[in-house]
Amino acid sequence: MSKKLQVVHTAELAVTFDPNICMHSGVCIRGLPAVFDGSRADWIHPGAAPAEAVQALVARCPSGALQSVRAGHPPAKLAAGSAATVVFTSDGPALIRGTLDLELPTGTKLRRDGPVAFCRCGQTKNDPYCDGSHGRAGFRSPR
Repeated sequence: MSKKLQVVHTAELAVTFDPNICMHSGVCIRGLPAVFDGSRADWIHPGAAPAEAVQALVARCPSGALQSVRAGHPPAKLAAGSAATVVFTSDGPALIRGTLDLELPTGTKLRRDGPVAFCRCGQTKNDPYCDGSHGRAGFRSPR
């Protein structure tokens, strides 16, 4: 079942969160706990830090679940035809950056621009995306 995209904005910045692709790395919560606080139902408060700091942290989201757009600035686009890069993390997901055309096992086709994290441990409840299960499962990368 698909979860709803969350959108939160201030006069300076819009932040979106796609829970369907979040790998629960905690980069957001550890990086700006005043902005991202998982103990609150409305867990994203972009006005709790300068817009530049929020945008810089959102750019570090490894799965691309968090995105941001500054008011008055068009969203950043990847160059057409840019090659995708794949990074196999140690004991974790494959992180892919670039433009991807995906065809899911359900037959759904979609295009992703930006980072996405694919499961390598086989334990995710959100196939093919990483949901952080590798940590609980004790997954270890082949050496």
